[in-house]
Amino acid sequence: MKKAVIYIRVSTTKQVEGASLDTQQKLCQDWASRNDVLVKKIYHDDGVSAKTLDRPAMKEMLAYLEENKGHIQYLITYQTDRLSRNATDFFALRTLLLKLGVQYKNINSGIEDSDNEELIQNLEAVLAQHDNRTKSTRVKHNMKIHAKEGYRMSKAPLGLKNVRDVLDKSTLAPVVGIADKVASVLEAYSTGTYTIASLIKMCESIGLKSATGKPIQIQALSKMLRNPIYAGLEISIHTEGQLIPSKFKGIITPATFHRNQELLRSNKNTAATYKKNNPEFPLRRFLVCSKCNKPLTGSAPVGGSGKRSPRYHCSRCHLPSVQSGELHEQFLHLLASLMPDPDMEKFLKEIIVRVWRDETQTLGKKQKKLHKTLEQLTERRSKVVEMLVAGLITVEEKIEQVARIKEESDNVQNDLTSVGSLSELKTDAIDYAMRFMSNAPRIWSNASIEHQIIYQRLVFPEGIEYELATNKFRTPKLSALYTLASMKKDPSLTNESLLVISRGIEPLLPG
Repeated sequence: MKKAVIYIRVSTTKQVEGASLDTQQKLCQDWASRNDVLVKKIYHDDGVSAKTLDRPAMKEMLAYLEENKGHIQYLITYQTDRLSRNATDFFALRTLLLKLGVQYKNINSGIEDSDNEELIQNLEAVLAQHDNRTKSTRVKHNMKIHAKEGYRMSKAPLGLKNVRDVLDKSTLAPVVGIADKVASVLEAYSTGTYTIASLIKMCESIGLKSATGKPIQIQALSKMLRNPIYAGLEISIHTEGQLIPSKFKGIITPATFHRNQELLRSNKNTAATYKKNNPEFPLRRFLVCSKCNKPLTGSAPVGGSGKRSPRYHCSRCHLPSVQSGELHEQFLHLLASLMPDPDMEKFLKEIIVRVWRDETQTLGKKQKKLHKTLEQLTERRSKVVEMLVAGLITVEEKIEQVARIKEESDNVQNDLTSVGSLSELKTDAIDYAMRFMSNAPRIWSNASIEHQIIYQRLVFPEGIEYELATNKFRTPKLSALYTLASMKKDPSLTNESLLVISRGIEPLLPG
């Protein structure tokens, strides 16, 4: 009696859970029984594609046939595309089988004549490959459509997970306990006060690890900093290299992402950054000499007693220096003098919310206009392709016009991203600002050097002039919130326009 092996395969897990494998196996065994063939082994690949021959059961079967060369006469399958969907692989596999003395049998061909059967198998292999390419093209086309709509077409990065929305379309969601750590690392880098090395240490201190549970390495951190999906933006081959808004809102703002890209491009975050931000002199380069308008610097000369004496001084005017402890105490008194009355806090918050909502409406109108412009550019691109097909323009003209349209689309997309980063009302940011204004001296004293620098600019966006001769601050320019709070004697005089254009303060508010 002749002997055979049976090979069966399904390409999806849904087929594995169904009856496809059982059906293939039963029909192959029925054919063997009718033809007095003894089945020695049955091999099956569950949920595996036939694009290549690199499949577990396929490799195991070929090894068995080589070990039993001359003892197995048939390889039986339900149909040719179960064996391979690549014509080149199929022809190579059948050549190998012939060398091993094995005849390939497709029981679904309905042909018993060996010559015609070989022809049918060849045609089936070519058709299977064509069908596979057609499906692949269709899938890629659908993926591009979904990607341009903002859906996720690839694996989620660290801190996020792939999920399905109510329409059963692919999107992302934060992983509880990890996403917030990733966000804190990305936001810390955007301050411009962290080096890559210090970020690695930060990951260790907050317990942020890779997907495999290992410490975060530089390469992984670099990818994290450059990945726009954390800001609710997407770019891939499916979006044709364009940065577009994702259905996933993100865990940081687009403004934070773009700031990080600027820092990465300019390579400002070097090891020297931390040295410049010396915890002993947080006001260095923030305070300005009132005489020459040059930033004050800091040093710690050793006195006659052998002790260090940290001081601020002007390297140009050679005026008397001031002890750092004394100057820091003066700065704390200045912050305390700016604290708003409790009765003003509610009033300030109402003004901020009202102005922010008015601006959000304006931004919403601008977003609609930009979206409409993008639609018009897409229509223009389609018309260019139609003109090419109709023979009205040459290929060179088509390439030139498409490139011009793409450039316009990129500019509109950048405008849309910028508008989107300011369009959402964040009450937690407002609450934070109120808490900061009421507790600025304590917060500044207990903050790290990086956050001290942020807080200083939050209150005094242009720094402060200091008179070394008299050891006094000159009247500084305050941020919009503090300007409003200073009008506490008569709130009716408050000018809401102070908040309308003050973009400088917004990115510094956490949340």
